[in-house]
This record gives sequence, C-alpha cells and structure tokens, in this order.
Amino acid sequence: MTVLGPIDGSRLGVTLSHEHVLVGMGEDNHHYPWRFDWEATRANAVRELSEAKAGGVDTIIDLTTPDLGRDVEFVRDVAQASRMQVVVATGIWRDIPRSFWTRDIDEIADIFVHEIEVGIGRTDIRAGVIKVANDMGGVTPEGERVLRGAARACRRTGCPISTHQWAPEEVGWQQVRIFEEEGVQMDRVAIGHSADTTDVAYLERLLQRGVYLSMDRYPGAPGRPTWEQRNATVKALIERGWAERLMLGHDYAPMPVVKGQEPAPAQGPTRYLFVSTVAAPALVRDGVPQETIDLMLREVPRRFLTGEAG
Repeated sequence: MTVLGPIDGSRLGVTLSHEHVLVGMGEDNHHYPWRFDWEATRANAVRELSEAKAGGVDTIIDLTTPDLGRDVEFVRDVAQASRMQVVVATGIWRDIPRSFWTRDIDEIADIFVHEIEVGIGRTDIRAGVIKVANDMGGVTPEGERVLRGAARACRRTGCPISTHQWAPEEVGWQQVRIFEEEGVQMDRVAIGHSADTTDVAYLERLLQRGVYLSMDRYPGAPGRPTWEQRNATVKALIERGWAERLMLGHDYAPMPVVKGQEPAPAQGPTRYLFVSTVAAPALVRDGVPQETIDLMLREVPRRFLTGEAG
C-alpha cells in the first residue's frame, strides 16, 4: 500500500527501509503553518525525491507518525510530482499523546487498524506499515501500550511493524519480547536503527528471533557509528548468513523551510542516495557481492512489506 494506492509487490524495486518526506517537530507544521514557506518546502521535497528516483530509488518507507507532524496529503502531492513510491505509516513515535496513556490497548489497535484499512484523517490514504518507538531508558509504560496496540493491529491486518530503538541499550530486545507476548508473527517486524550499534552479537540475537533489521541512519552522526562502521556491521552480519533479514536506509528527516530563511544549498546528492552512491559501492569493494546488495535493497523490503516469501 503506497500513498498513491496499492501496487503489486514486484513493482517496489529499490526500497529504503526507514525515511521521512517531511518532519514537523512538535507538529509545528500543523499548529503554526504561517511560520513556513510551503512553496519552498514543496520544491525541496520534489527536487530531492525526483533526484532519488533518477538515482535508482523506487520506493521509500516513510515512518512519519502524528507526533512527527505527519501530513499524508503533502506526501501524496510530492509523490505524484516526483513519481516516487511512498509507503506511509500509522502508529506513534516517542512523543506519545496523553490520550494514549490510559487508552485501552484494543482501542489503540482500533485506531491503527482504521488507518490501515480505511484511511488516515479525512483522506482515503491508507498506511502500509505501523511505526513504534522506544528510546534511551527503554520501554516506558506508555510506550508499552503503543507496542501492544501495534502488535494487535499487526495480528488483525498483517500490516508490518517497523520500530525506532536505542540500540546501544539493546531496547530492540525489549520490543521483541513484548511482540512475542502478543503473539506477533516475528517476520512482520523490523527493528530499526540497528546500525547504531556495532555489537554484532546483540543484533544476531534479535535476528534469531525471526525479525528483520533496518540498518539505517547512514551516514551517521556525531557520537554514533560512522558509515564505515555501519558497513562493517552489515558485512559481519552478511558473513554470518543474515543478508536475507537486512534492509538499508538513512532516516533522512527533512524539515519545512521557515519563512525568511534561505534553504541550505544542496551539498552533493540528496541524502536519500547515500546508501546507493557511497555505502553500497564500498560494501562491494569490500567483497560483498552485488547480488547481496540487491537482495537487501530490493527483495528483503518486498518480503517485509508484503509478507510474501521469495
């Protein structure tokens, strides 16, 4: 299911596992729209998605939730203009609304199911993935309610779950245990931001539970593994036989352009292309077969999104 409607899984092509088209921290894009230059914001989004499309990316999984300022009508507009296939998300990120703190877990699942089966907001745009998030300190009581609601929505619809975790504290392991308690089929789950650790043993324990790993946040950020270290972790997992469970991405999160501020000039290719132009070629030079790169960029995301075997 894409923002422009359903497509056959064979058309997904090269797919980035964890991205964003537009992020509005604090939902400022909805609450204070007058602060932003929407013409420039749209132009930037269309330019970068068009550049990614021309560079060989066919699909992105956009894991923007309501608390990140999700605007599926904006995404639909720029997807049409750029010809990029975009899968949008239901779910909740780290800023869990107070209404979810005491909401019945099955009611949380109902909300997610509605967005999967009927539409998001007042649109007929349907989610193709469920996003959940738990960060430093692990799974809070409120976060656990969202995880369990997502698990029940996944069981009811078959829609896959993609997570945000804080890998240095092995938070993905907490997520896996809760999903297992809820009876989720584990090949419907991707544990995200897994390249934020170089602990291959931890990542292999996750993989042994049957989940996918999203090896994203390329090219890295200060205080986190560099892109070279991320590649080394990916290569180590490939050598241990896990290529069929690995996906690649950036967690690129463009913000709206503030009025009166000139957008930063483009410095080289859009970040959506870093994996394709830098990380993947480096893996090939280090001895990873091109067929394995294609597996991680094409076939594994297809299996994750569709639930279909190879």
